Amino acid sequence: MENSELHPRKSVIAKLQGQAKEVLSLKNIHRQKRPIVIEFSGSPKSGKSSCINSLELFLKRNGFRVEIVQERASICPVFNKKSPMFNVWTACMSITGMLSVLEKKEPMCDVLILDRGVFDAFCWFEWLTSKRMMEDDQRASIESFLTMDSIINRIDIVFAFTATPRVSIQREYANLLTDKPGTIMNERSLAEYLTSTRRIIENKKQCFHSVFEIDTSEKDQDAVGKEVTEITLETLKSMLMERIGYVTPQSSVIDKLSENRLLNVDKNELTNILGKIRFDMRDIVENHEAWFQPVPIAVITDLKREKVLAVKKRKNAVSADSPEKDKILLYVGGHSRAEDSTEINSDDLLAICRYTLKREIREELGISVALNEVSPFIIYTPDTKKSKQHIGICFLLEMDIDELKLHIDAEELILNRGKSDSGQFHDINELSCKDGKHFESWSIEIAKHCFNLNIERSEGQITFFDLDTE
Repeated sequence: MENSELHPRKSVIAKLQGQAKEVLSLKNIHRQKRPIVIEFSGSPKSGKSSCINSLELFLKRNGFRVEIVQERASICPVFNKKSPMFNVWTACMSITGMLSVLEKKEPMCDVLILDRGVFDAFCWFEWLTSKRMMEDDQRASIESFLTMDSIINRIDIVFAFTATPRVSIQREYANLLTDKPGTIMNERSLAEYLTSTRRIIENKKQCFHSVFEIDTSEKDQDAVGKEVTEITLETLKSMLMERIGYVTPQSSVIDKLSENRLLNVDKNELTNILGKIRFDMRDIVENHEAWFQPVPIAVITDLKREKVLAVKKRKNAVSADSPEKDKILLYVGGHSRAEDSTEINSDDLLAICRYTLKREIREELGISVALNEVSPFIIYTPDTKKSKQHIGICFLLEMDIDELKLHIDAEELILNRGKSDSGQFHDINELSCKDGKHFESWSIEIAKHCFNLNIERSEGQITFFDLDTE
């Protein structure tokens, strides 16, 4: 009997370890640029803490780095636990812990676990409102802050743990020498909180990427752990199996872009010109000649447009046939990924391009930029088979560069050391005269459009001149 009971458990463990091994193999191929963030929320004695411990142990013993932002309710200085400010404090502490990990230059972990966070605060606000202990307008103001894209969209998964009041109370008193009810640990309060949690799942789930209710009333810890671990591994796998954006504009649009190579567009016209963005696996997208990859890029210059940031990609960061290989780039940026769309809950091409570019600049340069008031222009230089599939969505950023402190991504870009021009601001005239022969095609168009400089190539020769002197 004992062996027959253990066999299914061993099968589950073997299956989960196999899934973990598959995800780890993908990590060796594709760089994970940020951790997935998981929030655990739950009513008292619903099994949340036990599952967090189980998931952390499984992930660490199978080769993943894990960080936990611990619940801070026990040290909250707000003495009244039924005050809205109690949950505002705990939610803000969770956000502080999350950002302290996510905003570091180098990823600290593969999985970041929040023991209570934004979703959990919503549940308590719902309960407090239903008890007439929180004003509706106060709740709306607080939730408006908590649902900012830069906060709520960082959370990839929410596990909302629930249990019936009867089961919760049985678990609470199983190892206690008292049966007196507490202010929350009583059937009435637990029932009210359970109702509030399910209302939030129904009414707020659209604010989050994925919300899973984990009802532990009739499940043992192994079954709960299996469910949570499988979802976590599938999310990691999905992130590592890179799905990039593509558009399918009409042939007349491509002909026009081919003829002009650069096109100014009104910010409201981008989707109309290029069409709706879709996502698929990178190798599938790259093998479709009729699918064009919009690549959001940014030219960063000073307020007088005299200097420009130049970079070079590392050899292992580009393919052998990439137009960017061994070239000086007057821009930074990269492909839109499926998670860029889901993180802002939008399929608008311009909105996704802006979000992608903010992410890329943060990852590659370690700085934050504002793009909402900047209209892009389109670059298309179909000089090679590879470049025929890529359309640059270019944003010109005029900034006070003296105040910028760049933190170059050493795995993506060559560092600004020694004689390297990469990762530094240069006088655009001097850089063009010295290294214009090493510019790739998008940078040549950028030099012409943004800095009024013309660079022409013929038979390996290069000619540089200022358009104003022509």
